[in-house]
Amino acid sequence: MKNILVTCAFPYANGPIHIGHILEHIQADIWVRYQRLLGNNVYFICADDSHGTSIIIKANELNLSPKIMINNILDEHKLQFKKFNILHDFYYTTHNKINYFYCLLLLNNLNIKNLLYKKNVYQFYDLNKNIFLPDRFLKGQCPNCKNCNQYGDLCENCNQIYNSCDLINPISLLSNTTPILKKTDHLFIKINKYKKILFNWILVSSFQNEIKNQLLFWLDNNLIDWNISRDYPYFGFKIPNKYILNKWFYVWFDAILGYISVFKKYCYLNNYFNFYDFWKIDSDYEIYHFIGKDVLYFHGLLWPIMLDVLNFRKPTNIIIHGHIKINGFKMSKSKNNFISIDKWLNYFDSDSLRYYFASKLSYKINDINLCINDFIKSINCNFVSNFINIPSRIYPFINKYYNNNLSNELLDCNFYNFFISKYDLINSYFLNFNYYKVILEINKLISLINKYINDYKPWIICKNIKKKYELHKFCTTVINVFAIVSIYLSPIIPDIFNKIQKFLNIKLYWRKIKIPILNHKINKYKKLYKRIDKNFINKFYNGDIYV
Repeated sequence: MKNILVTCAFPYANGPIHIGHILEHIQADIWVRYQRLLGNNVYFICADDSHGTSIIIKANELNLSPKIMINNILDEHKLQFKKFNILHDFYYTTHNKINYFYCLLLLNNLNIKNLLYKKNVYQFYDLNKNIFLPDRFLKGQCPNCKNCNQYGDLCENCNQIYNSCDLINPISLLSNTTPILKKTDHLFIKINKYKKILFNWILVSSFQNEIKNQLLFWLDNNLIDWNISRDYPYFGFKIPNKYILNKWFYVWFDAILGYISVFKKYCYLNNYFNFYDFWKIDSDYEIYHFIGKDVLYFHGLLWPIMLDVLNFRKPTNIIIHGHIKINGFKMSKSKNNFISIDKWLNYFDSDSLRYYFASKLSYKINDINLCINDFIKSINCNFVSNFINIPSRIYPFINKYYNNNLSNELLDCNFYNFFISKYDLINSYFLNFNYYKVILEINKLISLINKYINDYKPWIICKNIKKKYELHKFCTTVINVFAIVSIYLSPIIPDIFNKIQKFLNIKLYWRKIKIPILNHKINKYKKLYKRIDKNFINKFYNGDIYV
């Protein structure tokens, strides 16, 4: 039995959870559910990223204090994840005392190890507002790919991290004027001293090949020392004046430490295991981070440095996914091109999207294009017509002739055992995050069930009184292989799986998958899922479900 800690990148506390967030949480939640089916102890935590300039901007828009706003959004995010069957053991906020403690501890350790220094640098200054401009108060052209309308710290087009002073044609978002460059003091971490340690860690890591190559590419170039301080206006943790006057910790400095502080808070509240069993340097427990490719730099280079300075272990693996696109365009909250969870659930449901995303998710870092036509076709054809409708093809015979009772034996043990034989293959696909292969393999099994029904022709066999005993065993065989496929799909479609269990009148367990359901009474059949109305396509393209 393993002990596993799983985290997702923290959603930002300035708006609703959207489909881009939910992809990552679905990817993690499927894996968490599967690990628990295997009997492992899994602790799934997350939190709101509750600091930074964008918090101030949004709070001002809502005419609220930042603290009140982030508390409101925290409650909203918890509810939205719950609606989508994301089973976090604990969901919290980075705005907490434990997180500040680790910020100060890390800062002190950096200072002791001579990795911290103060530097006088140029920064953009808004003459109209008389303030230095944080990264998110600036927009301009990316210095790397020249893409327009990018913020002052990170390009959403090429994922390049850069100094805000390198932004081309900068504009202040506060006054819509061109800022000037002005000197100010900031705190920096020496990054290049860790090149060798990072290089060795990356080489032995379990990262996807694309990730290893990207991290090694960054290491081959001169790494820019990390500016961990920000000027007023800022919402977050203030840096003690003994290090630098009137500065705040950069949001990424404390946000990523949230993996530690949030888990420590969870341990404190539950008081049944030791926090350090997971984080000590020689721990044999496992830690997995699920993140998007746009935050790889922070997690793949800066995070291991922070852990090393704290004398904590590094993660077992970091699983990276691509972006969500809508009809080919990247989903972005800042560009108002996104679908909120609440809006999605007004039209569709959670299991259908979980199934659709699972059919696209692999251990490769491919972007996923959410095309509503493809989504509806996938659900209506592959999922509903081929899988969900299987019980409806068999139930009429079980109900009419056998009073909803299954027989005491199977008609075809070889057919049943073939479905059992796929256990190890599907197990490997789940463990290695290749959910699309799970779906592909299950679709093959579903096709076999439907062919089995078509070849046997129960609607003809039932007319032969001498075949009634055989028909009973046939129907029981179909119900059993349907149950096996349902167990394979259970981490992906939890709501529908619960309905299937209710219909079969039995709890289905992964560890009991080889035991057939015999001499057992099932419940009255009720439609498990209905096809999606194609009229939703027009509503989607007319913008009805855009926020």
